[in-house]
Amino acid sequence: MSKAEAGIQVIPVAGDLLFSTVVEKRAALLSQIKQFQGPCQLDFSAVGRVDSSALSLWFCCERLALAKGIELTAINTPEDLLAIARLVGVEENLH
Repeated sequence: MSKAEAGIQVIPVAGDLLFSTVVEKRAALLSQIKQFQGPCQLDFSAVGRVDSSALSLWFCCERLALAKGIELTAINTPEDLLAIARLVGVEENLH
């Protein structure tokens, strides 16, 4: 069964997630999440470089999804982002 058949919406995240780029990407991601009613995944497979602002982006998306009652999960999370999350003790949020 494909994700679409399972009712899971997948939002691709692409490019670098850095302090200089994350604000623009945040607006686009939040806009997409607002459109969904059911489970949703952020697919990080096309992400390049990340810094700590990428973790902030995740939490913004997670906060909106929680407010809407949407189950949000991360897939293909870059190892650098997982390392930052591990460093601050929130790695379990990205699985």
